Amino acid sequence: MSKNYNLTLTACSVGYILQASINNLLPLLFVYFTLEYGIPLSFITVLISYNFIIQIFIDLFSSKAIIKMGYKSAGILSAVLGLIAFLVLGFTPVLFKDTAGIFISVTVAVTVMAVGSGLSEVALSPIVEALPFDNKSSKMSFLHSFYPLGHLFIILLATGFFAVCGIENWNYLALALTTIPIIEILLFIKSPVVNPTEDEKKVKKLDLFKDKTFILLFVLMICAGASEQAIAQWASYFAESGLKVSKTMGDLIGASAFALFMFVSRFLYGLSKDKLNLNIVITVCAVGLTACYLLSVVQPSPIISLVFIALSGLFVGITWPGVYSIGGKLFSYGGTAMFSMLALGGDLGCTLGPLIVGALASKFSVKLGILVATVFPIFLFIGMVLLQKREKKGLISIK
Repeated sequence: MSKNYNLTLTACSVGYILQASINNLLPLLFVYFTLEYGIPLSFITVLISYNFIIQIFIDLFSSKAIIKMGYKSAGILSAVLGLIAFLVLGFTPVLFKDTAGIFISVTVAVTVMAVGSGLSEVALSPIVEALPFDNKSSKMSFLHSFYPLGHLFIILLATGFFAVCGIENWNYLALALTTIPIIEILLFIKSPVVNPTEDEKKVKKLDLFKDKTFILLFVLMICAGASEQAIAQWASYFAESGLKVSKTMGDLIGASAFALFMFVSRFLYGLSKDKLNLNIVITVCAVGLTACYLLSVVQPSPIISLVFIALSGLFVGITWPGVYSIGGKLFSYGGTAMFSMLALGGDLGCTLGPLIVGALASKFSVKLGILVATVFPIFLFIGMVLLQKREKKGLISIK
């Protein structure tokens, strides 16, 4: 095994750190943007949905472009767009002082970052899947473990930065984060990439949906994305506004611990070397996630609520990469088309979950939003039971 392929895995891993940093910096600023800039919570909710809707379009229409430009170029382009997005955010409060100007500038940054994030979601997993590694699903889980690691990194960094420099200087943090895409660009330039294109002519995206098993996997990805981002995007706001704890405590005990447990679950599965039964693991995680959602909302202690928010990260962590791995085993011929459609399902969930929570938070309460979002881990459980039934009937085989 050439060490250069480990460099490729590292480049893709940094790509997920970048994606997490981009997706999770702004949620830490929701309350500040509302109070300081006068941006309504409903506008922020739309902004979250807009971010993932852009990523959905990239999932739908980027696979052919990625094949044409090459996977290495796609990886570099996604990093360049992330760099531009952080620069736009960094100069936003410098160039604009009014609410409209700041919101428009942040929207531009979100647009650019969403395109880059969508490209990375479609390109990075197939890059790793095509590398000559053993234990493919373990490597995939290892790759995806860097998303919660990036999430944890941005929370801890932002918490420390805000404590020392003040949250009003948040734009300087955005400028400092430009180092992440620069590192990714440099790594990709030096990394060998195996373009997984040999099966692209054998399958079309719509053909995948003729298979009932793929439809089920697509729904599972929706549930996985919604379950993850309903908490990830609103944990900080939930702690600060819903549980009435300090921002520092909420971010550290709730949001950062959520990300830490997500990383732990994905990293440990990555170490398992495919010895665990994904069907059983994801089913158990769906049950645990449902319990954490409910217990974070219905009991009165803010600290205990934060503990259950944190534990939900442990259960949700394996769901996204786990379904990806199942898809890779069952539809190995699917190539980029298969991964882009699964990413589409995930991003649909990433849009739907936070949208429901945000809409209910703006009209009623964030607690009600999270309570209603419990439907996603419940559907995740039902979907996994149906998948196991198909396996028992001999319709599919997951090894």
